[in-house]
Amino acid sequence: MDIRARVCAIISRQLSVPEADLTSDQHFRALPNVDSMRILQIILETENAFGIEIDDDATFRLQTVGEFQDLVERLCRQGAAT
Repeated sequence: MDIRARVCAIISRQLSVPEADLTSDQHFRALPNVDSMRILQIILETENAFGIEIDDDATFRLQTVGEFQDLVERLCRQGAAT
């Protein structure tokens, strides 16, 4: 499973939303069952799943599922490069 699919799986599980309903241009705040606690859980599970650390500032700037997927991919690449 690629990074983008794994991120969608985490979001899907945390929000109880079918993966098929998630698109990269969807805004997090528009997703069902989303609140600040759920977003925090998504971030923590993603950090643990990929062995990365997501900066708090980046978290507040993210608006869409695709932006979050891009950030995770970038952080994974950076981690692999070190």
